[in-house]
Amino acid sequence: MKYSKEDALKEIKRRAGIIRQKHDRKVTNILTTTAGFTLIALFAVIGIFSGSAISATPSAYGAFIISAESGGYVLTAVLGFVLGIVVTLLVKQLKKKK
Repeated sequence: MKYSKEDALKEIKRRAGIIRQKHDRKVTNILTTTAGFTLIALFAVIGIFSGSAISATPSAYGAFIISAESGGYVLTAVLGFVLGIVVTLLVKQLKKKK
């Protein structure tokens, strides 16, 4: 079967789009899995280093599950989360420019 040049270019663009979608889906799945493992690790670190059982009095941070001494860990977790968002947005912007 012979293609005209226009049909051939359309087919190439269609296949390239499919390949790009598969790659993007694969990257998204990897990043989602990594984010899930990171979240689990974050909870594990907070649980290990909180150093106290659940208390009935709320702490200065509005949570009664972690102790009042774990403020540094909460700050580290929040900063890590914000840094992850910033890196993700930068990667998306760089991908769009390519």
